[in-house]
Amino acid sequence: KQLDKALPKPVESLFETGGKETWPSIRKLLKRETEAVVSKFSDCVAGFFLEEKTVEKMKQSLRDYARKLVENKAREEVGKVMYRMKDRFTIAFNCDKDLKPRVWTRRVDINAITRDARSVSLKLLADMAAIRLDETSDNIERVLLLLITNNNAASSSRYSDAEFYVDSLASSTWEEYLCKM
Repeated sequence: KQLDKALPKPVESLFETGGKETWPSIRKLLKRETEAVVSKFSDCVAGFFLEEKTVEKMKQSLRDYARKLVENKAREEVGKVMYRMKDRFTIAFNCDKDLKPRVWTRRVDINAITRDARSVSLKLLADMAAIRLDETSDNIERVLLLLITNNNAASSSRYSDAEFYVDSLASSTWEEYLCKM
């Protein structure tokens, strides 16, 4: 029950905020809360004469449960990603870097503003595209950003690069994509 109270709300908040530190922060939270519960559990069972193997199995069960809670919350938050992407795009498009309403003049580069707003929106999608509870790196964000930069390219060689990345996104796993690189 302690894990049910300690994990879902902060994880949801981290997803709402988004950014480069989303998954490292979630991993840190998961580790801290899991260690606290496992430690408390160890103290509780210390008075019982249980085999060490049984106690370790129970501790692992707690760790697995905590991880599953975070994974389920991540899957739940994926359902909200389109709304959040739209909000991020709208804010980035309509506001300057200080979040003040943008002043539209003839000298404003609308294409650059649109590209930046798309980039902000896609970074959120990249954060939500995979569950990153293990500290392995991936190229999801890079592939998505290359797609929007190559989308405007006129040369045929760049177009084939964009096709390659689209095929990579359509792969059933990122491992298939990484093997091609």
